[in-house]
Amino acid sequence: MFDKSHFLGLLKEHGTDVELRKIFGYFPSSLDLHAKAVKVISSGSLDGSLYLRPRFSTSREEIVRLGSEWLRGQEEICGRIGDVEIEGICRRAKVVFAAENDLDSALQRDIPHHWLFDGIGDSLRASRISESDQVYALLEALYGLAADYYLAWYIGGSLFELDVDFGPYFEFWRMGGRCALTETEFLVSNQ
Repeated sequence: MFDKSHFLGLLKEHGTDVELRKIFGYFPSSLDLHAKAVKVISSGSLDGSLYLRPRFSTSREEIVRLGSEWLRGQEEICGRIGDVEIEGICRRAKVVFAAENDLDSALQRDIPHHWLFDGIGDSLRASRISESDQVYALLEALYGLAADYYLAWYIGGSLFELDVDFGPYFEFWRMGGRCALTETEFLVSNQ
């Protein structure tokens, strides 16, 4: 029986350029997959962690700026998937730098952050270019890099018919960005 979880650590164990080219070579968008995977892998580190963590950090002001760009990106994604309610929340939300424990506390609540994630995930799953086991396995391997679906979707964007840009999320993540969208604020912090 096929179990996609067997591929969770594939890209961490086989992340050399040659190995990545071979892994992605089975997919029609292999060059795009390879280029984005290399960007993510080179922006992170596994030192002392099971999953890739951002290698860089930045100032509070810069993380707020990058968070603002990611919030605008989420607003655009909401427009593409037809989520008018969360699109409006994104449009009105104020970007606020938050202490890490305040951000973690917010993430424990039932907030728009989670609703948006679910909506994006459902829309992307429905727009996969293929229902093949290979695409499932690759998406699991992409998730397994950093235990982060948004990064997996950034790298694997060409595996979906839905055209959305996760580039702003990647830029936010690579500088250590973390976030939580509440009903009124977009809380940002960095690691």
